[in-house]
Amino acid sequence: MAKGLWGVIGKSLLGLLGLLVLLFVTGVAFGYMSAHGVMTSDDAVVWIMTIFAVLIMIGSLWVGVAWMRSIDEAAREAHKTAWYWGGTAGMAVGGVGVILSGLDQAEALRFAVSGRTDPAAYMAAGAMLMLLLMLAGYTIVWAWWWLARR
Repeated sequence: MAKGLWGVIGKSLLGLLGLLVLLFVTGVAFGYMSAHGVMTSDDAVVWIMTIFAVLIMIGSLWVGVAWMRSIDEAAREAHKTAWYWGGTAGMAVGGVGVILSGLDQAEALRFAVSGRTDPAAYMAAGAMLMLLLMLAGYTIVWAWWWLARR
């Protein structure tokens, strides 16, 4: 295991615990305000989810930076190569779908996302599909990079 990786794991778990405590306190505070008419419960949910999403993304970036600093140069090169070539190839595959979605014939396609068919649900589904394609490309190139050097 890479030197210093246990420190990254420990700090990550501690950060996750802190996030859960913060979310609990925030939920109680917004629940109190919602119960006393300061805001609606829908507004409270939006605020809590916004705070959660922002903190998760900040934490993810921090863990990624700390992890990249803890691995050796070969592993760093494998991941950079995999993200560039694999992620780009996956995005190119997804890009075909993005381009084809501009055709008039694409209007006939209906995908239900959790029973929803509104534009926000379609946007989220498209973003997740693009991410999955990029991750698939990344995984293939990462494996190829290491197998080529064995």
